[in-house]
Amino acid sequence: MLVEDNPGDARLVREMLSEAENLTFEVICVDSLLAALEALARSSIDVVLTDLSLPDSQGLETFRAIRAHAPEIPIVVITGLDDERVAADAVQNGAQDYLVKGCLTADTLLRALRYAVIRQGRSSEEVKSKSGKATLLGVLAAKGGVGATTLACHMAVELRHRTDEEVLVADLDASSASAGFLLSANSSHTILDAARNLHRLDDSLWKGVVCHSKAGIDLAQSPGSARFGEEVNGERVRHVLRFVRPFYRWVVVDLGKLDAASMNVLAEINEVFLVSTSELPALHDAVRVLKKLLELGFSRDRVHVVINRVSKTLAMSARDLEKAIGYPIYALIPDYSTELNAAYSEGRFLDGGSHLHKHAAQLVTRHTGTTATMEPPRSGIKRLLLSWS
Repeated sequence: MLVEDNPGDARLVREMLSEAENLTFEVICVDSLLAALEALARSSIDVVLTDLSLPDSQGLETFRAIRAHAPEIPIVVITGLDDERVAADAVQNGAQDYLVKGCLTADTLLRALRYAVIRQGRSSEEVKSKSGKATLLGVLAAKGGVGATTLACHMAVELRHRTDEEVLVADLDASSASAGFLLSANSSHTILDAARNLHRLDDSLWKGVVCHSKAGIDLAQSPGSARFGEEVNGERVRHVLRFVRPFYRWVVVDLGKLDAASMNVLAEINEVFLVSTSELPALHDAVRVLKKLLELGFSRDRVHVVINRVSKTLAMSARDLEKAIGYPIYALIPDYSTELNAAYSEGRFLDGGSHLHKHAAQLVTRHTGTTATMEPPRSGIKRLLLSWS
């Protein structure tokens, strides 16, 4: 992959590579950091040749961003005379080599690329073997107010306790701070801070963004926890999720409702839990969302419909609901609103003994095939009773 925003320089590199004897190069050329990260995720790339001065990233941060998102791929820096010192710093930080544009020849270019691949070979296999690959579970609300965030938090806590593995909740709701409230976790940063700083996103910055909850899971707070109406750039958030995959075994993404941002993020999601209630408006929206998910390429075995807050007096059976929406029902969860409100008033936000939590446990057990490896989660930290006028 060639990362170069100057068309003339890009054309020169292509011409030099075409002169190689006994070698054929397939060149993917991009002109920005964001485009480079997208290409890394979508294509099989053997080596990266990158300029450091791009429209959306400058200097050493360009190299660091590419390396953070693809640590197993060798990187050769190509730079102008003015940036030679920065390029040397990139080599000190892990780049395989650097080339100066004014001194570039076909021989030096080919030699640098060939040696970079050879030198990186063994270390790249080590990186791959150490890197985990989180499963991303998206929780999507058919419409507002169906309890998707509550279910997402309970599922995340149960995943942690059933697998004893690292779990992240990524809250993408642009108008709510419910996940932080339920998890008793708070930070001055949100997932958008990571998204805006892709060019310098590393382990240290990520640790400063997330907050660790008393339930034992990490939370990347929603944009709505800091400011109302903050726009979510789905493309950038998608790259954040790619970056954090090696750090966790499970990532539960609270997608909110289906919109432009969440549709962009869906490209990274392994499986979706679509949450609805049994009310006709919610079921109507669920049908529309299901249709869109299938249009986006989700197979039917990757979309699980959960009907939440099912009333005991509901006249429709599970089979009737399936006929109504034309799709199998993965789980039915009874209406525990009264129990939840009582627990919330006492500060027991993720009460491990609640009926809802037991249903979430069943959902996780069914999905993962696991049994508990740790003690059941205890009740949330006590808080002052909130009085609403």
